[in-house]
Amino acid sequence: MAQLTLTAFLVGLALGQLLIRPVSDASGRRAVLLWGSFAFAGLSALCAVAPSGPLLVIARLLEGLAAGGGVATGRAVVSDHFSGSEAAQRFGTLAAVSFLAPVLAPPAGSLILSVGSWRTVFAALAVVGVAMVAAVLVRMPESLPPARRQGGSLAATGARVVDLLRDRAYMRHVVVQALATMGFFTYIGGSSFAMQTVYGIGQSHYPLVFTINAIAMVATSVAFRLLVARAGAARLRLVGLCVAAAAAAGLLVVALLGTARVPWLAVPWALLSCLTAGMGLVLPGSTALAQEAGRRSGGTAAALSGGLVFLSGALVTPLTGVRGYATLLPMALLMSGFFAASALALVAGDRGLVRAG
Repeated sequence: MAQLTLTAFLVGLALGQLLIRPVSDASGRRAVLLWGSFAFAGLSALCAVAPSGPLLVIARLLEGLAAGGGVATGRAVVSDHFSGSEAAQRFGTLAAVSFLAPVLAPPAGSLILSVGSWRTVFAALAVVGVAMVAAVLVRMPESLPPARRQGGSLAATGARVVDLLRDRAYMRHVVVQALATMGFFTYIGGSSFAMQTVYGIGQSHYPLVFTINAIAMVATSVAFRLLVARAGAARLRLVGLCVAAAAAAGLLVVALLGTARVPWLAVPWALLSCLTAGMGLVLPGSTALAQEAGRRSGGTAAALSGGLVFLSGALVTPLTGVRGYATLLPMALLMSGFFAASALALVAGDRGLVRAG
């Protein structure tokens, strides 16, 4: 039941981006952010007092829906104010802030649990939700004026979705990011078990590995913001994808050689750090390029890219456990395959656009 609460939240987070955010193209960003933050606070409080497991799972699903709406609307707000390299810089900042979560969450959770129970964690999330409501009320003006809003009916929303799904210039960025994210979520879902089983790293020590890798992502996402105006989002994404794909291929070689030939934890750790560093360029680059291509329907574009990408990643997370964690091979095979497919999709998309032109 405890595992289902996490799965429910992840599913809700993906669906929230797909279902709620297109509404902001019709009603404006501020109202959606305000009601989403309010719902997140209320549902977190409900989780804190949930009397049974099934009710907790349902509340977590709805909590994820509210959170997913906020994730996509934040990207849409950037598209409302900025374009080109300026927008890419802001997406780099968003990525850096997002990547701080894996760094701050473990110690914050441990601190809360030292003075309370799991219910205290949800109470703290409810307080965060109240702070978000206050932030929207005080610091979040409407970024989409009525003159730029689009139809709010189901038919109008569906038409925007279909328009973007048929747009090759937009969808190529979504596909590249989705495949890379699938490789990244394979790392998130399997690395802790595989590293502990294969290299004997203790459960109390793995957070250090994960935190250092997360810091690598933060560093490259900050570098993305600093360099994107000169180098361009497409070039930085290509560099990041090449680094991540090469690291995944290196991890596959390590897995094939086995611990008898590569007994040092430092080798796979360094490769995983390179992979996460590459993702620090891939994620903001793909987000910026997708939003630029779909800026005519910024909220819907953010919903599709965020929702489809996150849902793809969430679906592959359990795959590393199908064959167990006796070796690194299942995880390395999946990671290298997804990153190779992402690179091929990028090359194929470039060639397709050249032919279409």
